[in-house]
Amino acid sequence: MPEARKKYYEAIPVGQLKVDTQLDAQRMFQPKWAKKLESIWDPEVLLPAIVSRRADGDYLLDGQHSTRVALHKEGEDFERDCLVFEGLTKQQEAKLFLAANRDRRAVKPYENFTVAVTARETEAVQIDEAVRSCGLHVSGGTSKNGISAIQALKVVHGMREAQDGLLTKTLTTVLDAWGHDPTSWDGMMLRAVAIVIDKNWDTIDLGALSLTLKQEPVGKWKDAAIRDTVSGGGSQSRSIPLANNIAYEYTVAFGEKHGPAFGLRKRKPRKATAMAV
Repeated sequence: MPEARKKYYEAIPVGQLKVDTQLDAQRMFQPKWAKKLESIWDPEVLLPAIVSRRADGDYLLDGQHSTRVALHKEGEDFERDCLVFEGLTKQQEAKLFLAANRDRRAVKPYENFTVAVTARETEAVQIDEAVRSCGLHVSGGTSKNGISAIQALKVVHGMREAQDGLLTKTLTTVLDAWGHDPTSWDGMMLRAVAIVIDKNWDTIDLGALSLTLKQEPVGKWKDAAIRDTVSGGGSQSRSIPLANNIAYEYTVAFGEKHGPAFGLRKRKPRKATAMAV
């Protein structure tokens, strides 16, 4: 880029920051991402936006979603730190957008998690404590004591209040079933076991559930669930038929003694829509 361009930091009220929807160097607004940012909003850690200062105003090149959240949470007079560039061409604006969004290494889930623990974020700290209470640890790679299925841990943790201990119950049940077999720390399996415990909270016998799981290795349980999955389902949707299979086998083996167990309803396949001739 030309050396003559001007750049500097300036605090700008978010109500004055604009978005050029016709600009190639701007992504489409994603309401889900904005909602996620709003749920973890903390103005103290808001990073500077990148702004192109034109004759008709200040336009965001990076920071559209967080600026929208700031506007909603703090009001239009909230001042956001911005790295401001003057005199940019459209090509230069596009290059800056790429530098901010494409030309950087994606942070791995494990790296995000460890930083969140260090920052004492509630969710990460609670998950870390629950996992460690079972003699395990969150890891960047799966091992006999290391769990890398971080998204699954988050899902299980979020299914109930932390004090209920669903994550701890899920991990101890899996440990009792297969010991420290690394294949048991599979996200699909952890979610499925948690579903069964959650849906049968007051009646499930965790010892009997462990014995049910122990009947087959993790791989066989998963293979059966994959066969029952609606076409196109990912590991999370496959957890539903897996939970149903576990609940069924539990009921067959221990239903008379402990009562039946229930899973989740399977998704019904969509009916084909008749086309007008």
